[in-house]
Amino acid sequence: MNVPTDRLLIMLIVATGFSVLVAGWAGGLVNAETGGWEEIGLVVGLGIVFLAVLLGIWRVFSGIDENSS
Repeated sequence: MNVPTDRLLIMLIVATGFSVLVAGWAGGLVNAETGGWEEIGLVVGLGIVFLAVLLGIWRVFSGIDENSS
């Protein structure tokens, strides 16, 4: 994965799949089970978890690139 476009393509696939899981499944449960401020807090929490996971995956890919050089 020395070519940045390879990493971006993989991240696009990971982000799409993970967003379907988080936004579709967990976000749907939040929307159905809560309301008001609780719903807003849980959706923001899901967004933070989503971004943290993507950042972690990006860092793992960067570590793979550094180790292979």
